[in-house]
Amino acid sequence: MLYNITDIAKAGARKLSQLDYVTNNIANSSTSGFKAEHMYYSMKGKSAQEGALVELGSTVSKMDFSQGTLRVTGNVLDLAIEGDGFFTIQTKQGDTYTRNGSFVLNTNHELVTQSGEPVLGESGKIVMNGGKVNIDQQGSIYVDEALAGKLKIAAFENPQALTRSANGGFIGSEKAGLKRSTEHRIASGFVESSNVNAVREMTDMMEIQRTFETYQKMILTLQDLDKISTNRIGKVI
Repeated sequence: MLYNITDIAKAGARKLSQLDYVTNNIANSSTSGFKAEHMYYSMKGKSAQEGALVELGSTVSKMDFSQGTLRVTGNVLDLAIEGDGFFTIQTKQGDTYTRNGSFVLNTNHELVTQSGEPVLGESGKIVMNGGKVNIDQQGSIYVDEALAGKLKIAAFENPQALTRSANGGFIGSEKAGLKRSTEHRIASGFVESSNVNAVREMTDMMEIQRTFETYQKMILTLQDLDKISTNRIGKVI
């Protein structure tokens, strides 16, 4: 059976791309609301370790939107979504969506993210002037028992069509199918932890590295065989 160095090199490059996703997941394992993302690709025939010809298949990246563990903070402005949906954040590039509900008040008493971007309510920015704050499970915000606003919780028909934004959230698209979330509860005094499974990611990283090393050895072996063949042909001539 003949081996194709180009295909082996391409397969190795894909493994490196796969490794990028894994290392990004590990780096964000402590980031509130972070959703893990993995790259999958198919290989036709047997694996390289079994000595078969490597044939490349299709690749696809898929985000894991399963809920992370809710962590108690005791801060009333820390919010977590139980169930479906995303907080809506106003940015200079347009609205983005996040599960990271670690919020604060700015100097204008507006509810904002840690980086200062406004958290949107159903009527726009949420201004909280007053003392005692209470946020119920429906996302209604009361300040001194007066309604200050209600969180704008967005959901999507096809969340896999979302793309990551610079602020760590997600950017919508027509394919994503924006809709209003109805299957959720808001938990005040909690934040959602990352859903990254650190043990799985470390295991995947070691497997990817071993496979990549196998590809490197195969390429070196084929290069050596090519040199030997070239030398023998030269001697015959």
